[in-house]
Amino acid sequence: MDLPNSEKKEIQMKKWLIGLFTLVFIVVVAGTLALYYIRPERDLTLAYAPVPLEERAVDMARRLSRELVLSSDDIENLAKRALADNPFVEKDVQVTGAEFSVSGDRLLADLNIIWKDRVSAAIQVTYRLRWEAPNVVAAAEKATIKGIALPTSMFSDQVIPIGDSLPAALKIEKMTWGSGGVKVLFRKPSLQDLQNLIGG
Repeated sequence: MDLPNSEKKEIQMKKWLIGLFTLVFIVVVAGTLALYYIRPERDLTLAYAPVPLEERAVDMARRLSRELVLSSDDIENLAKRALADNPFVEKDVQVTGAEFSVSGDRLLADLNIIWKDRVSAAIQVTYRLRWEAPNVVAAAEKATIKGIALPTSMFSDQVIPIGDSLPAALKIEKMTWGSGGVKVLFRKPSLQDLQNLIGG
């Protein structure tokens, strides 16, 4: 026996609502699992050890040298200091913790971030380091989240300040990246500047 049209419509509506509820449930579960999957597994901080650049530079001048070596640890601490001073690296993205390692002119970053004050995630970014007077600039070359590639266009260049921590009389001429850190070569200061540095 055929059912009245009104009952057929009611049954179809119930099926549609059940299907819609099932779809919403699947989306919610998938979203929850995705958020759980990308969340940070390690508690990282932005704590860093101060790098006494000015004192080292003055000591270098006293030795009548123009070369200063920054270790990998120095670069890592300077990078952390830059993040601690400005943790909002992109719009709506705050870095809450970081761990760095340096390999030549590459800076490998493990970053814990919060997006829009809601979503926590752990991402890995490989930066290429270059010197742009008077600082070091890190440009993203590769980025992943749990092994899934992210477009590097999402990441703007990050500045690692160095020049503002040096005596005004000392100007960097170039940097040479190596396996153990970076050699910083300074321009030859004037005799007056050298006297002021050593005496001051």
